[in-house]
Amino acid sequence: MHARTYCRYEIALFFKDGQEFLPGVQAMAAPGHTVGHTIFMVSSAGKSFTFLGDLTHHPILLLEKPRMQFSYDTDPQQAAESRVKLLDMIAANKIPVMSYHFAWPGYGHIAKTSEGFHYYPEAMSLNL
Repeated sequence: MHARTYCRYEIALFFKDGQEFLPGVQAMAAPGHTVGHTIFMVSSAGKSFTFLGDLTHHPILLLEKPRMQFSYDTDPQQAAESRVKLLDMIAANKIPVMSYHFAWPGYGHIAKTSEGFHYYPEAMSLNL
């Protein structure tokens, strides 16, 4: 369950792993950082990207060594398992990623390496 509080009212949003709960937004279970941690596949106009949330907290440490256990995860072993599983899928399918934990613009691609993954930031483009 994810809850947001607006003024004095709390709205609970329920969704399942793999469910498209809003048009173009699909939930993907990524437990470990927190019990219900979820990342999101966002699709529009034939293009997609994955919003990583807290799947990786650092573009080098937890990508290049994805099995590393991080003390801020509620279940570090489960978080590492989720990280490897989902990053494998993202890299294999060449799906762009977005993360607020990565340097600006926080958007790019992930490729598989011998021990883990490498992040390649997308060049920033300013179009008016």
